[in-house]
Amino acid sequence: MIRALAITLLVFVMMEFVSYIVHRFIYHRLLWVLHRSHHSRREGVFELNDLFPLAFAAVTILLLFHGLSDPAGSDFVAVAVGMTLYGAVYFFIHDLYVHRRAKWLKLRLPFLMKIKKAHAVHHRDGGEPYGLLFFSTGARAGAVPLSEEDRV
Repeated sequence: MIRALAITLLVFVMMEFVSYIVHRFIYHRLLWVLHRSHHSRREGVFELNDLFPLAFAAVTILLLFHGLSDPAGSDFVAVAVGMTLYGAVYFFIHDLYVHRRAKWLKLRLPFLMKIKKAHAVHHRDGGEPYGLLFFSTGARAGAVPLSEEDRV
């Protein structure tokens, strides 16, 4: 049980690094054709960029399937749970809060507001910060003042 919790926590933290690398070197280069929709004003509920979480979900489902079908696969389940938790936190903070897909969500927590400001820098400049939780709280985050009603 402690091993599974440790793996889950480690994977959760590692996913921020994976997210950073994928965002910087794949989304903003190789797959910009899809990610560009995220840097444009959204028309409707979905954007092409929403395909990316489906890819991460597919990997997670495969890990769960393998882990649950093999009696010795509990580590795979722990990895899948860590990925799922990171995805849920990312979705809540990035999609619902920062990009206001849930307009009713009006939290005024300093950490979340700092993330929102840093993400606005990313959308304004197209560069750093590429991360969300750990990499988005740098000094440049204060460069863009945002009100609660601002959309990124």
